[in-house]
Amino acid sequence: MMKRYLLFCQLALLPTMAAHAQFTAGTDGFFIGQNTQVFIDSLTLLPSVDFTIASQTLTISPTPIPGSPPSIARVYSFTTPMDFTGVAGFFYRASELNGNVESTLQLTHGNANFVSTTGSTVNVGQHYISNTLPLTNFTSLTAAQENALPVNLVSFDLKRVEHATVLYWQTSDEKNSDFFEIQQSEDAKKWNKLGIINAANTSNSKRDYSFDDAAERYGTQYYRLKMVDTDGTFAYSKIQSIRLGSAGLISAYPNPVVDKLLIGSKEALASVKMTDLTGRQFMELSKPKPGQEVSLKNYPAGTYLVKVETASGKTQVIKIIKQ
Repeated sequence: MMKRYLLFCQLALLPTMAAHAQFTAGTDGFFIGQNTQVFIDSLTLLPSVDFTIASQTLTISPTPIPGSPPSIARVYSFTTPMDFTGVAGFFYRASELNGNVESTLQLTHGNANFVSTTGSTVNVGQHYISNTLPLTNFTSLTAAQENALPVNLVSFDLKRVEHATVLYWQTSDEKNSDFFEIQQSEDAKKWNKLGIINAANTSNSKRDYSFDDAAERYGTQYYRLKMVDTDGTFAYSKIQSIRLGSAGLISAYPNPVVDKLLIGSKEALASVKMTDLTGRQFMELSKPKPGQEVSLKNYPAGTYLVKVETASGKTQVIKIIKQ
């Protein structure tokens, strides 16, 4: 029989603050083991991997998040964003529904702005809502009608198209949105900025966006969106992942190329040579580093052959188009 460990935390009342209660985890952190359910003043966390809350203060506010309609009058907020995977939920009072239809509530998470989940479980008898979250970055949790709160990210998906990973996302309403920053990671911890897509600023209809990541990558790749408003506040989307195989020993991208060509390789390189289709050589590099950029800005438009040789003697020829 599997054992379940429950950890109950005594909370101090804060009558002078716009909060019901507060829990503080010190610098050593509050460790929650995998598949261990924890209750913190009606907030429940059941992480699917070991989870630590470090240097955090949790407040519970009765102030709803504005929207159409606003959220319920119970908002859990940590001091800084954190990554969580597992089941999150909380109990609420019927008096906190704030005019929302209880049976259609969705668990909603966010940082400066909020994103609705789908498929939440609502127990109307016990006034409890929960949902299983993939790896998600959030500061706050509440409950609201689906897509009722500002900055509504309807969907965010990944798809492999030829030699690129394409990110697709859709918004329903945008208010003072500035831009989306596309971020990529190999471990869902350290994030790299790939680019920026301008947002609509203000929109009352569904809008579609996309971004191509043409870099040669291997293994599991993680992506997320940083949604930034005109006042500088921001929220993160949920994290999506894609598993990529070893597509090839060597790569050259983007292709077609306008300016900089990047030579990718899983091995050390001995040389890179570029010729046109007649065999006339235009460039030769000795012992370039994998990932080195080559400027083709001043080369005439046309088709070229890039011959790459690794330090172990393997060779590969890649046809590229210079625009």
